[in-house]
Amino acid sequence: MKKIYYLLYWIAYTAYANDTKGITFSEGTWAQILSEAKSQRKLIFIDMYTTWCAPCKVMDRNVFTNTEVGEKFNASFINYKVDAEKGEGNTLAKKYSISGYPTYLFINAEGDVVYRAIGSMSAQKFMSEADKALQAGIDYKPIAALEKDFEAGRRDAEFLHEFLKRKKLNGEQNALILDEYLKAIPVSAHKTEKVLMIISENIGMIDTKAFEILANALDRFMNMTPEQQKFVLDGISKAKRNTFKKAIESADKELFERLISAVRQTSYSEAGFEAEERQFRLDFAKITRDAGNFRMIASKEGARLMEKTNEQLAEESQQKTERFIQGAKAKGIKDNTMQYLSAVEDMKSSAEKLTSFHLNEYAWGYFQLIENKEELETALKWSERSIELFKSPVNLDTYANLLSKLGRRKEAIRTEKAAIKLAKKQGIETKELKLALKEIKRR
Repeated sequence: MKKIYYLLYWIAYTAYANDTKGITFSEGTWAQILSEAKSQRKLIFIDMYTTWCAPCKVMDRNVFTNTEVGEKFNASFINYKVDAEKGEGNTLAKKYSISGYPTYLFINAEGDVVYRAIGSMSAQKFMSEADKALQAGIDYKPIAALEKDFEAGRRDAEFLHEFLKRKKLNGEQNALILDEYLKAIPVSAHKTEKVLMIISENIGMIDTKAFEILANALDRFMNMTPEQQKFVLDGISKAKRNTFKKAIESADKELFERLISAVRQTSYSEAGFEAEERQFRLDFAKITRDAGNFRMIASKEGARLMEKTNEQLAEESQQKTERFIQGAKAKGIKDNTMQYLSAVEDMKSSAEKLTSFHLNEYAWGYFQLIENKEELETALKWSERSIELFKSPVNLDTYANLLSKLGRRKEAIRTEKAAIKLAKKQGIETKELKLALKEIKRR
């Protein structure tokens, strides 16, 4: 009788197993997963996701369920799925410096990242990434060994390049090692894609050799490959952000003005410089709570944007759409892909959305920094216009807070509830909005 039960169980299990498709994800704590990886002598594959991440859902639906993908990953890895915003997931996201979703980590039994990838991709590309991860696991050298070699004075270019790649793998940037690497290679190599990429990934602030190389590269920008152009622009942008962050942290106005000079040096036009300078000055004033400077910039820009009619904005959007279509056509981009169609659709209201964004930004800054009732009434008008152009939970929240600060409590509560309702409808996290509603009710 036991044999019959066993046979029936095995038939049922086999039928279930044969019917199972895709990746099988393990359950348990992180410590248990590490232990399992050690006992099976496998790498761990982590899908680091969030509930609001659209590309994460695409991978769940189209790739993780793929039979071929499942066979490869189930045979090669301990598979683990982690919500980066809940429980241990939050700790792991911080530990491994996760900045975008979905992120895929391939980790050994000691907890070291041997390979990482990011973003939605096809099943074939995903399996290709798995192959790279398996090879990286074989070639892996502990970071401590690389640190020891560096401290001992090793400075050959190949070693420094590998060291920088490993730092990046761990979610770190290292401007010091980058400086040493740039000293170790010939000047002629500064133009190569390999070097531009490593600079882009590890650049520090604007007062560096790395930034100088990228800024000089702009002179030959149009003769570069698309990848080279991307690395140059990404690196310049990152250096400016790093410098801005440092200027904020140290309240260093001289460093901030050097940043503005670097913005001018790397801007593609006078109009481009003015727009970027304005945004940096606005953010600097807002974060350092410099109400005077914020008011000076926001009042002028808010008034300018309020003068734009719906017809003018529609015309701007149409012109942007036409330029995008012409540019895509010149590059041979297919006009029937989902990405292309989505981009064109988004472009059709791009001027309205951008104007809405800036008006909301100015209105929110006034809520944070300004106490004068008359000025707050002006900010309320900016907020109303922002909502009129493109309603979102964010600008509804701004409007609610301004109403509350002006003493219009009932309207504020009603508007904040509308923001929460819209956020839920759009699948956006509502925690902060609910806290804002609670604060408005308390005032």
